[in-house]
Amino acid sequence: MAFLACNVICLSPVHDDLRGWNKNIKKQVLKGNVEKAILTYLNMQELGYHADNYTFPILLKAAGNLLNSCFGCSLHGVTIKTGFSSHAFVQTALLNMYSSLGFICDACKVFENMPVKDVVAWNSMLDAYVSSGQMDNATEIFESMPLKDLSSFNIMVSGYGSTGRIISARSIFNKIPTKDAVSWNTMILAYTNAGDMAEAQKLFNKMPAKNVITWNTMVRGYIHNQLYAEAVDLFDEMQAGNVMPDFLTMTGVLSACAHLGSLERGTKIHIYAKSHCLDSSPHVTTALIVMYAKCGSIVNALVVFYKFQFKDIYCWNAIISGLALHGYGNAALGLFDKMRENCIMPDDITFIGLLSACSHAGLVKDGCKLFNCMEKVFGITPKREHYGCMVDLLGRAKLLNHAFQLIQAMPFEPGESVLGALLSACVIDRDLDTGEKVMKLYFDRSSSHFSDGELMMFANLYASCGKWEEAKMWREKMNDSGIAKTAGCSIIELNGNFHKFLAGEIGIDLKP
Repeated sequence: MAFLACNVICLSPVHDDLRGWNKNIKKQVLKGNVEKAILTYLNMQELGYHADNYTFPILLKAAGNLLNSCFGCSLHGVTIKTGFSSHAFVQTALLNMYSSLGFICDACKVFENMPVKDVVAWNSMLDAYVSSGQMDNATEIFESMPLKDLSSFNIMVSGYGSTGRIISARSIFNKIPTKDAVSWNTMILAYTNAGDMAEAQKLFNKMPAKNVITWNTMVRGYIHNQLYAEAVDLFDEMQAGNVMPDFLTMTGVLSACAHLGSLERGTKIHIYAKSHCLDSSPHVTTALIVMYAKCGSIVNALVVFYKFQFKDIYCWNAIISGLALHGYGNAALGLFDKMRENCIMPDDITFIGLLSACSHAGLVKDGCKLFNCMEKVFGITPKREHYGCMVDLLGRAKLLNHAFQLIQAMPFEPGESVLGALLSACVIDRDLDTGEKVMKLYFDRSSSHFSDGELMMFANLYASCGKWEEAKMWREKMNDSGIAKTAGCSIIELNGNFHKFLAGEIGIDLKP
């Protein structure tokens, strides 16, 4: 550590007083440079300066952001030795540090040993319980607080909302004497997470002063609940109300357009983003690439990708997945090579895109090579999604026996997507032998509860092989269990309105 401290001397200005050192450490912490802040502290000690009641809270905040708790525990020991552990600011910082590290019992011990607890200390303990999901303890603390401020109420609303206790959250919300934007936004978020967009909309309409976070919460809520047309309409309301969106708004509404397949609306939003300098964010760039790819315009997706200078891993993953979606397997592999040339390390999402690209393009050898090098070369352990892609790749290439062997070699139980991919391939290839082996795996997972899609595939497998009696039996089982096949759904855009069509029904206008 001393060596590191000496190395950081060149990086940190030398100060004549402790106040200057404290300012520098705080500056590093606020910037997120936790390690540099700690090294500055060590450098300070090397030069004979010692931490005080202003230094320790800053350092303890930094320690709470580390993955390892050793430094934080060491700091706690130093505060005891130097006599600062009894200072109110230091005690509250210790509480917050242990809470951030997930040591709630230790946070509670610090809280209980505080001789004088101000409202900040109470709120810190309250937040510690809420952050760890211990709402019963949080409720007990809240009810025993001698004095509550607005933060106390907001913490409780957030806690109840995050655990799905909406009635309790609303009860606390209604008791807040004077609500701020955080109060309203937290309650709206609770409703969106619970899937109650009607109540979220009511609160949104009642809110006296909305900020961009409010609008983003509603946009994300609609997307989370698969109400994509409503998310796009809300963005139109923002524009009509002269509310300036941020990059989170843009990524959200572009995601909605991608789900709707609305190229026209997505292009208009792209133009808006460019005219308001909102397209310079990597997040927005990634959302644009995904939107264009899913809306059928891979050329525009490539234009966005190549024009953007500061490409991160998410941009690369988006374009590789987009090329995979359109069947350009070789192009996706070519971009992967360029990605590595640019010293961008791939992640598990990259390989899902690459394996999917190989699957759609029939590049069996390339797909197998990529799958085998994931862990050996890049240290990425294949997940269920990667096995699913490989099963799909082998299934499309009619290598059904190899696909089944891969499923048997999986280090975990095969999921619905993996089994479904192989069973679907068996139906197409009319391979009853392998298909029945896959069905047995379904039976091992669940002997009685099957979805409509699974029952239909069982019936289709036998029908494709001319086994009409068995096919009839599975269709009758589906009818007897009262399971109805999920109706197909299509959405089209006409004159700015989205219309939803279900099989056998008249179109539904999605725009109110």
